[in-house]
Amino acid sequence: MKAVIFDLGHTLIDYYHDWSGPEQRIVDRLYELAKDSGSRSAENVFRALVLKVLQDNRERKTRELLEIPLERVLENIMGKAGCRVNEGLVQDGLELFYGALKEDRSLIPGTVEMLQRVKDHGYAIGLISDVAWGLPSEYPLRDMRYFKIDRFFDDMLFSSDVGLRKPHPRLFKMAVFNLGTEVEGSMYIGNSLQADVKGAKGVGLKAVLKKSGYFQPDDAIVPDAVVDGWEDLDVLL
Repeated sequence: MKAVIFDLGHTLIDYYHDWSGPEQRIVDRLYELAKDSGSRSAENVFRALVLKVLQDNRERKTRELLEIPLERVLENIMGKAGCRVNEGLVQDGLELFYGALKEDRSLIPGTVEMLQRVKDHGYAIGLISDVAWGLPSEYPLRDMRYFKIDRFFDDMLFSSDVGLRKPHPRLFKMAVFNLGTEVEGSMYIGNSLQADVKGAKGVGLKAVLKKSGYFQPDDAIVPDAVVDGWEDLDVLL
């Protein structure tokens, strides 16, 4: 094994398992921001607009495996709501989304120690992350710095930088290429059968499922290995 590539959310850092609550709070905060920026939309109209845009985007992302930058989404929403749209308003909106994300985040136990063991084995370490809501990559990087795990990675790919979402094969191929290794002898670890395991196996990577509370079963997708706690990874290195 020459390289180990990880997913981020629910693999290294745990976040919400139910996103409906955070999105409701985001809508409330966005409405106040919109009013302060000139919107005269009724709250129920604004709420319906935001929730529909977010749901439509989720469906398109799943269908087309494309990332939709949250900056463009906010420009669209605030413009339709009659706001004075500018860079400052969009930035404030991004911070509202990220603020909700920070309300429930924790480092998976043993992650720092595990990454150090992988590094000590001499493996290159990569990351492929679909970013929540299409936030810019600076936001997951903030989380990685907060938990002091960014220092372990030789390369990172974020959906909002590349414009694609897992399981698009190009992401996995790019990760291997950027690390200067080959698919043979490289391992990918993530918590999603549909995004992580399917994507990794599709390009020939060894695909490892990390058990997580945020999980959708699929009997048609079979990982090469399964790990629960990070101590289980040691036998695969």
